[in-house]
Amino acid sequence: MLKLAEELKNNTISRFQLVYGEERYMVRYYKHCLIEKLSVPGDEMNCTYFQGEKAIPSSIADVGQILPFMASHRLIVIQDSSLLKSASDMTDFLEGFPDTTYVVFVEREVDKRNKLYKWLNKNGCVTECLPQKEGMLRKWIAGYAGKEGKTISGAAVECLIERVGTDMEMLNNELDKLIGYVGKRVNIEAEDVDIICSGLTVSRIFDMIDAVALKEKDRALRLYSDLLANKESPMSILYLFTRHLNILLQVKECRGLGLSNNELAKKIGIPSFTVSKYGKQAELFSRKKLLHMLGIRLELEESFKTGKISDQLAVEMFFIQALTK
Repeated sequence: MLKLAEELKNNTISRFQLVYGEERYMVRYYKHCLIEKLSVPGDEMNCTYFQGEKAIPSSIADVGQILPFMASHRLIVIQDSSLLKSASDMTDFLEGFPDTTYVVFVEREVDKRNKLYKWLNKNGCVTECLPQKEGMLRKWIAGYAGKEGKTISGAAVECLIERVGTDMEMLNNELDKLIGYVGKRVNIEAEDVDIICSGLTVSRIFDMIDAVALKEKDRALRLYSDLLANKESPMSILYLFTRHLNILLQVKECRGLGLSNNELAKKIGIPSFTVSKYGKQAELFSRKKLLHMLGIRLELEESFKTGKISDQLAVEMFFIQALTK
């Protein structure tokens, strides 16, 4: 069990929290759990939010020193800042905060060499939310359905993961659709998944990877446009594409270890029945090409984060460069 899960269960929450990682559903889940435990809805006097560029250490320190008003503590939530990836004097301020101030950092990425990260790891609770393994996802899906008074068959779980992928937010959305679809019926079957869950995004990502491998520029950009039309955000598409490339790279490197499909799936964290599909696709790329595309992604994401280009332009440039270089 994660340290944070134990703290929430036992109501022994550390004053300084960091929640981050690839699995955004879990990041949001723990963020909301902490806010629910540490604040009262509508109490703006004792709960302050800082986001992005507004997360300036001195401004946070000014709020952190204020004693709570008619409450036991004050909560500060800092989200999507650069404080966990660059040098700052934030740790000096935190050390001087009164015992009544609680601080929650919510980030997508961090630098574990960062001074603030090391301080939080020593003096608070750091929670990294990683993509979940197949076994854990099965339990989570069954548990989610159970909370809504439903049961879901093993075949339906397998079908759901195969169609939607392992992203918990996407699984959550599809489960809500399934629960609404079956209505008063208790059990969710594989046939229901076939009807309701198109698996559009995941299948499009697979198709886009194929298009890139075959240098079919028009097809790749057409599939990208389809995803935009389906209301997927450009950066979400880029994240899914990058995650897929990372899986292909791992499959490629693990193939030479003599692992069985089940062993390889467990090592990488993907459903065992998808190994063959990923394996065939990995054969279309050299290791150098996969690393090159991941490098392009980092450069363009940095340009987007610094405001040099829009998110849509960043993703379009990524595909063009991946297809032409």
